[in-house]
Amino acid sequence: MITAIILALVGLGFVLAEVFFPSLGVFGIIAGACIIMANVLAFEEGDAAGYTFMVASVVLVPLVVRWGFQVLPKLPFGKRMILSAPVGDPGGGLPDLAHLEGRTGTALTDLRPGGMARIDGERLSVVSLDGMLDKGTPLLVTGIEGAEVRVRSRKTPA
Repeated sequence: MITAIILALVGLGFVLAEVFFPSLGVFGIIAGACIIMANVLAFEEGDAAGYTFMVASVVLVPLVVRWGFQVLPKLPFGKRMILSAPVGDPGGGLPDLAHLEGRTGTALTDLRPGGMARIDGERLSVVSLDGMLDKGTPLLVTGIEGAEVRVRSRKTPA
């Protein structure tokens, strides 16, 4: 029975080693072999010991893996292995286009209703609120929603 306990602990140690030092499954295979052998030895002692070891294995292996992933980022070598989250603006990477509202420009492509326009010297993707507009149509920016620049024809009353 002592041999089965030692093999189970060695197996759990290799499970933890696989979390800390990715070995392309080598430590995982060794861990699986140790835990299976521990269960086999426990069943040789009796059914109660065997089932106890089997249930303990099913419960402890995921707990050890979870604990390993919780501890890993706190260890010095774990901090070097795991990238920290990027620090940036909370805007989610969307450009700030609010300064364009009320500005005028020209359609560079046919707007069907989306297309390209030059507004204040910037080439932007825009959406026409007037439906389809031809290339060269003078435009007025009527609103910004996220990264979408909404425009109307300057010929059409707002």
